Amino acid sequence: MSAYGHKESAGPEGEAARGEHPTATVIGRSISFRMGSQILSSLINVAGMVVLGNYLAADGYGQYAFYYALVPLIASLSDLGVGVIITKEIARTPELGPRYLGDALLIKGAVALAMLLVVTVTVPLVLDGPHALLVWLVTVTALIDLTQDVGIWVFRAHDRQDLEALLLLLSQIAWVGGILLCVALKGHLTFALASATIAFLLRFAVGSLLVRRILYRPVYSPDWDRLKRLVAEGLPFGLAIFAVVVYGRAGVLLLKGLASNADVAYFNIGYMLSQPLGFISSAFSVSVFPSLARSARLGPESVQPVLRSAVKFQFLAALPLSVGLFLLSRRVVRLLLHGGSFQQAGGALMVLSLALTFIFLNLMSRYVLAALDQQRAYLRAIVAGLLVNVALGVALIHRFGYLGACVGLLGGEIAVLIMCQRTIGRHLPVAILFREAARPLAAALGMGGVVFLMRDANLALVTVVGGGVYISLLILLKVLSDEELRVMRGVYVSFRLPGSGWLTRTSNRP
Repeated sequence: MSAYGHKESAGPEGEAARGEHPTATVIGRSISFRMGSQILSSLINVAGMVVLGNYLAADGYGQYAFYYALVPLIASLSDLGVGVIITKEIARTPELGPRYLGDALLIKGAVALAMLLVVTVTVPLVLDGPHALLVWLVTVTALIDLTQDVGIWVFRAHDRQDLEALLLLLSQIAWVGGILLCVALKGHLTFALASATIAFLLRFAVGSLLVRRILYRPVYSPDWDRLKRLVAEGLPFGLAIFAVVVYGRAGVLLLKGLASNADVAYFNIGYMLSQPLGFISSAFSVSVFPSLARSARLGPESVQPVLRSAVKFQFLAALPLSVGLFLLSRRVVRLLLHGGSFQQAGGALMVLSLALTFIFLNLMSRYVLAALDQQRAYLRAIVAGLLVNVALGVALIHRFGYLGACVGLLGGEIAVLIMCQRTIGRHLPVAILFREAARPLAAALGMGGVVFLMRDANLALVTVVGGGVYISLLILLKVLSDEELRVMRGVYVSFRLPGSGWLTRTSNRP
């Protein structure tokens, strides 16, 4: 964390938070807001999945999963990749924020109108009325997905993760409320999908209002050369995100064509119980992105300490989750989904748990490479991962069903990591990756031994004991440095929580 020890000056547009705290504390606060909101969001997601799974059964839930999988797929193309570029540019030059906000709205609006027009005209020509309506709803939902919300881009650039957290929880609560209403009214699949559309519209409207009230209004001064440059820089990233979504959903799409709806459901449940844990990686990566984008302009010597801390965080978070899920996967599925129809989803979760560490590192690489202006390198990595994922899926699904799709996704993640490291390795050699992984891995395996011995005990007790063992082993192995512990204390103190005064006095002692 040593790279974050300095303070940054406050800019004219709501940058006071960065002026009040060292950069490490700002990042820590941002992570705290994102982690808190996304933990709650993940719990809401799981609750929605459980309600829908028990209401629709395997076949019906498989259909829902197929259509909902199209949302991020379409969303990934609806901004041409300029979202991350806008965030990066505002972070580097906050005084130009109003103009960049205007540019973002112009690009986003033009693409959204074009996509809606194409879908409205063409889809009814190839699908019947009910299915055409489903595709139209999915498209509208995708255009206002969280990743496509211009207000979210601006909040991230200004290190206002507290506002993003608020908006995320608002939409999630509205969505699960709509799902519960759908079940109570015994609504059709269309009603379930429309719940997300309405919830996202609510979030988008509130976010737009907050941007205007708290930060600034957009300034529209369209310049074709500038807009063209933004699109040219963003398009490789947009295509990469599209490929990310395709290979993340490749299992669902291939199973839909090569296996049964039940196989789709088994895979999707394993996916939904493992992949959302990536929010932990994203919470750190998105929070550090503005600071990393600014550091990138200072040269490799400023980037490496940030990257080393980021990699260490990913290992600390991913390894125990991977080990725990692998050992407890079948019990988790039985706890959440009653009856025998979902029993095989435990096998899917077991295989996908092995991918967690690769997923965490790849999510980090997404933002690291964008901050380093290496969007094309990330696109190449994702294309390689997509090809591996699809090739393995096609080869294995006929024989192994949902397990073949799980292996395909695991292979794709490994391919992405190898390709990303070819570029990131210039700033952070592979040897450092292995050094940072060694002690967290030892702690995670030690925890795994205890969890295995307690595998038949109460699941809540196993989780608590396993977490305690892991933390104890981290302390015994001295995984966290004194400076990293000081940063953690500083984040705690910044929230003025109980005991902050004592921690401040303690940290100030010579």
